Parts: sequence; structure tokens; C-alpha cells
Amino acid sequence: MLNLTLAELSRITGAEAAAQTDVTVHELCSLEDAREGGICYLTSLEKTDLLKDLKASVLIVPEAAKGQTLPFQGALLYAKNPEWAFILLMKYVDAQKQKYTPGIHPTAVISPSAKLGADVSVGAYTVIEDGAVIGDGTVIFPQCYIGKNVTVGKHCCIYPQVVIREECVLKDYVILQAGAKIGSDGFGFTFHDGRHQKIPQIGNVVLGNDVEVQSNSCIDRAKISSTYIGDNTKIDNLVQVGHNVKVGMSTIMCAQVGVAGTTDIGNGVILAGQVGLAGHMTIGDRVQIGAQSGVISSIPAGQVYFGYPAMPQREAFKQQAVLRKLPEMYKEFRALKKQADEMNKLSFFGKIKKLLGF
Repeated sequence: MLNLTLAELSRITGAEAAAQTDVTVHELCSLEDAREGGICYLTSLEKTDLLKDLKASVLIVPEAAKGQTLPFQGALLYAKNPEWAFILLMKYVDAQKQKYTPGIHPTAVISPSAKLGADVSVGAYTVIEDGAVIGDGTVIFPQCYIGKNVTVGKHCCIYPQVVIREECVLKDYVILQAGAKIGSDGFGFTFHDGRHQKIPQIGNVVLGNDVEVQSNSCIDRAKISSTYIGDNTKIDNLVQVGHNVKVGMSTIMCAQVGVAGTTDIGNGVILAGQVGLAGHMTIGDRVQIGAQSGVISSIPAGQVYFGYPAMPQREAFKQQAVLRKLPEMYKEFRALKKQADEMNKLSFFGKIKKLLGF
């Protein structure tokens, strides 16, 4: 059970206590479910109306609240960024949890030629093949497969049922959530002699430092060379990255994104949920692509795109606005067409009379 004093909370979060009071926090909570003994945070002073009936014991608020009287009866902590202060507290709490059993489980199958660094943990029924190298402090949970000549860096965390196939490389502080698959064959076939013939996929996958790949995502190995994911890039659940794709640093790929092979994605790119990228194109740095967009051609740096086919967001929104008016426009079109058909049935003089209102 959590048991932190106000002074300890201040030390962990870097937030300044409004006053030293005898208060102890037992749980982290949101504004909506705050209870006595809990701590939560407020990001904006425009939301102070939420505090009147707040039951929490401690509240983290923006530094701008200094000198103001807030309708809150508990203890206050002032932070430059309340959300980040709360995240630091979450990190502290998370680090206290015992998530794995240190050491090598007796059912793990580890090749004599594999090299394990200091303080490595390997869970039950995990297999580590010939020539694999595992860095210091890395944790491998049960039922994982580490293929031949795989390199895993320091302080990585590999959750259950992850597969890392032969020759792939993970640098330091990589996190692979349960069920991630790294280094499966790229989808490479050529049509020859009336059949789809498999092209050997003899490259690998390289994951940079501080990369996280979440559950059931697949990153295919390259046909030749490497499929590469840059430092600090985060890949959500159920994402497919094709062979020979290059992804830059600090890019976000949300759930169900699909990237076809040999696509280059820059630094700081955001691909929202279910975005699809066709192959053999370039997505520039800091591009943002809205949910369910289909991208069929390269996008220059710094652009915001949306739609199918994806286009600049402003243009896409204009098209959507017009599409919403189509039923009304079609009704007007039918009325005009009816008038035109009636006019066409009249003689020349009849048309003149009609136009003049006779």
C-alpha cells in the first residue's frame, strides 16, 4: 500500500508544497474518482469549479495558483507542469512493484553459446538460441523466443510471448509488450512460371534506443539490409510495419496503422489510428496524418493530412463539408432538371411565354 508524506511527494515530483502539513497519501487517483488519502492533479485553473467537492487529500496545481484561494480543503503542491509531476509520481509507484522473479527460471532453454549480461532475468519456458547476446539488466518474461544471433541491449523489457527472430538487433531500453513479433519474413513474392514465388527475406530488424512496441504488433525483417525503427519511436497495438521500412526518431504510430514496404518515415511523425501508407514513398519530418487516412503518395515535411486519398487537412475538410450538402444539392438539381425538361417540351414561343411569366 502506498504511504507517502507531503515532503516525500514534493521530493519525488519536484513540486513545491504550499505549506508543510501532516498528510499522508495512500493512492493515486483522478479528479473524477478522488477519495480521502488520494492525490490527483489539475492542469488548468479554468477548472477550479471541480474542486469544491473534491475529496482528495493532496492536489497538484499549476504554479500560477500561488497566492490564489482555491476551493479545496486539502494540501496543495505547486508544479510547473502538474501532469508531468503526476507522471513522475506514477513512475515512482510503478518502480516499486515487483513485476518479475529475478534470475533464470529452471525451465528456460538457453544455448551454451548465448551470452547473458549482469542481472539478466529470464522467465519460464523462454528459449534463447545460439549466439544471442543479452545486455545487462534486461528482463525477459516467460514464453519468449530469442532467435539465433539476436542482440538485445541493456535494460530492455521483453514481455510474455514475444518473438524476436534471428539476427535482429534491439538497442538499449527497448520495451516489447506481450505478443509483439520482431523479424518475421517480409511479404515478398514474385510471380514466375505461373506461381507466386517466395523471395528470401535475408535482412533483419533494428530497433533504436528507447523504442516501445506494444502488443501484437509486427515488424517485418528486410528483404536485404534492415527494417529500422529510430530512437524513442513508439508503436501502438496491432501495427504492421513492412519490410525495409525506415522510421525516424520520436515518431508515434497509433493502433492498426499499416505501413507497406520500403517506405521512409521521418522524425516526429504522428500516424493516427488505422492510417494506411502505400509503399515506396517518403513521409517528411513532423507530418501528422489523421485517423483512417489512406496515403498513396509522398508528403513533404511539416504537413497535416487527412482523408482518402490523403490530402492537406484544410482541403479535406472542405470536401467533407461539400459532401454533407450533397443530398440537398441533389434535390435542387432534380428540381432544376425537371424545370429544364418541361421547358424542352415547349415550342419556341411557349418558352418565351414561360420565361416572361405568361
